[in-house]
Amino acid sequence: MQVQILSDMNWRLILTLIIVSGVLAYLGDVLGMRIGKKRISLFGLRPRDTSRLITAITGMVISIAILITMTIISENVRTALFSMKFIQGQLQSLTRELQESRSESQLMSLTLLDSEKRLREQQEGLVAVQEDLAMIQPKLEEAQENLSRTRKEKEQLEFEKEALSDSVESLKEESESLRKGLIQIRSGRIAVFAGEILGQSAIEPMSSRDDVEGVFQELRRQAEYVVGARTGLSPEEIVLAVDLEKEMEAIDGCAGQANRKFVRILALANAIFGEDIRIDYEVKESFLVYRKGEVLFRQSVDRDSASYDPESELHLMLRLVNRKAIQDSIVPDPFTGKVGALDATDFYEAVDILQKSGGRVNVEVSAAEDIYTEGPVRITLSIRPEDVEIQRED
Repeated sequence: MQVQILSDMNWRLILTLIIVSGVLAYLGDVLGMRIGKKRISLFGLRPRDTSRLITAITGMVISIAILITMTIISENVRTALFSMKFIQGQLQSLTRELQESRSESQLMSLTLLDSEKRLREQQEGLVAVQEDLAMIQPKLEEAQENLSRTRKEKEQLEFEKEALSDSVESLKEESESLRKGLIQIRSGRIAVFAGEILGQSAIEPMSSRDDVEGVFQELRRQAEYVVGARTGLSPEEIVLAVDLEKEMEAIDGCAGQANRKFVRILALANAIFGEDIRIDYEVKESFLVYRKGEVLFRQSVDRDSASYDPESELHLMLRLVNRKAIQDSIVPDPFTGKVGALDATDFYEAVDILQKSGGRVNVEVSAAEDIYTEGPVRITLSIRPEDVEIQRED
């Protein structure tokens, strides 16, 4: 610490002051001695007083010299001598500014403390709000799920309502159609029934499109003649309503095919006299089921049995033949459920033969021609009472 103080001292200024003071003191003393020896008197003073005056003036000169030397050498001394008031004014101004700054700093500190306090309060409030939000969030999610579920249920109910409305309208229309159909049936004015076959035809393998279109045209003519025969109208007056796009698809599905097919033209709905007849086409594979002469059914009948009834026996045989044909892949008439029909004349002739026969007779049902999937099943009845054979062909 002492070394630091010694190193910080202005030795040049100190040495200069010592040397200047010594030189001036020496010169003053020499001057005073000379004046005293010569007994010089200044300003009317005695020589002794003059010597003292000289000594005092020398001291003043020494002080002035010291001040001048310090002023020349030291900037701090110059500042202290010539700018002290200015510096003091600056110090006072700086002191006031410092005080104001301290006041502002204190005010800012208080404001900051107040802001920090408010911020803490806001943070505490935010934490409380977040806690409340965390508690409310599950309830909100549950409410949203319930709302979403309710909306879906509402949409489902609306959809079901619309479906029910459509169903009700459809049922009303169907009911009205059935009512009208019932009225027409009661009045005997139905031209065709829904699902009734109005015509059918086979399409041979690898038939060209022109040939297939010709088959479809022939089917439409068959339907027109069938309906015309029922209604008493000419075929030209019969209007068949068909979906042309579906008809083209059916034609494309039959043209150039390697397998035999058959086409049926069906009535889509009941139609009264004078009404357009809505039709559709049914296309299916066709293959040979029975060859000509193939026996379809055979049964022995005892003419002398007490319960013998030839008409009932023959009806039962024909029903069994119909069932067997359906089981063997013959496509039945969708309207009647039958695969063929025996002419009434042939039927009753066979009944008459059975009535006239005595003892046991053999009844044999054979295919009258090659029979394909689409039918109809045309049959030959062979009845052999003893050695006699009678044939009837549908």
